[in-house]
Amino acid sequence: MPFFDAERFARLLEKEGFTAGQARAVIQALDDVVDESTVNVTNNLVSKEDQEQTINRYKGDFSKLKSEIQLMERRDVDEVKSANERLKTEIEKLKKTLREELVRSQAGVRLDLNLDKGRIRDETIEQHNRLQQTDDKIENEIQALKRQMEGIKLQILQYMIGTISGAGTLVLGYIHFFS
Repeated sequence: MPFFDAERFARLLEKEGFTAGQARAVIQALDDVVDESTVNVTNNLVSKEDQEQTINRYKGDFSKLKSEIQLMERRDVDEVKSANERLKTEIEKLKKTLREELVRSQAGVRLDLNLDKGRIRDETIEQHNRLQQTDDKIENEIQALKRQMEGIKLQILQYMIGTISGAGTLVLGYIHFFS
């Protein structure tokens, strides 16, 4: 505790107009206040041993808190890893399902295309067959018309020969008759 020179303070008070009794009373009051303040402060102070115990208790509490926080962090990290693995598994399942759906859709489209190709090929063959039948009918009709025309030509030729022979006979008979 710092030193307080009470004699010097008393002289200073007396110089300022205090009496010697008043100066002693003020110094005594100040001394009582300082003693009481010192007692209050020392009562509020902690001993070094108590301070060490408190520090050690706080260190233990902090160590326990640190362990609990680390344990919680590990649990949280494990939970996040587990959730991440579950999500990865679900994503892989969804990818697999999507691939299967794509394959099914592609197979369906290919099947539809092949069915359409087959249908178009069948229709083309049917139209080709109909055209061939029509061509055959036309060819048969042309052949029939050719035969019919040849028959008509033959008949015309026969009529012409008959007519020419008859006319020739008439001309010869007329020539013979008038000659």
